[in-house]
Amino acid sequence: MKKILVLNGSPRKDSVSSALGESLVSAAGEAEIKKYNAYKMNAKPCMGCGYCDKNKGCCFDDLDEFMLDFEQADYFVISTPVYNSGVPAPLKAIVDRFQRYYALRFAHGVKPPVAKHKKAALVIAAGSKGEGKDEIKAMFERQFTVLNTELVSTVFFDGTDTRAPDENTSAVIAQEGESFFNS
Repeated sequence: MKKILVLNGSPRKDSVSSALGESLVSAAGEAEIKKYNAYKMNAKPCMGCGYCDKNKGCCFDDLDEFMLDFEQADYFVISTPVYNSGVPAPLKAIVDRFQRYYALRFAHGVKPPVAKHKKAALVIAAGSKGEGKDEIKAMFERQFTVLNTELVSTVFFDGTDTRAPDENTSAVIAQEGESFFNS
């Protein structure tokens, strides 16, 4: 059975980015799905302390369960709103904590630092037209080069300041999900 890890970067329970991410995941079929919300995780930010350069892992253990789920996942789905052309701070804190895998790769020589290859989908919702998509996508593409993860799908829905997704939008995203989970 495929394992799917979902990371939601929105502070709001019924946010557009969360709903769009759910539409994508609804197409997965039979799967073990683990869901995390960046705001509920209360991740400590990376301190740049160098612990992971000398040891395997992080000096903080608050994300250990999430990181284990990440390592075991076949698919990784990230849904996020755009905040000032980037991701919200709690999601960025989690992204920065992937430093443990950079250290495994570059300080410890582990290739790849995440043994299980995974495919990723990025679901982005923006209030303004075109805001943040390229910056967020580029950030995750760089991250994924070290994490043995391939960004296969990017869904972008903008203009949420003046419109909400409709049934057609959800159907289109579910179709994208079918393609993603069958790729």
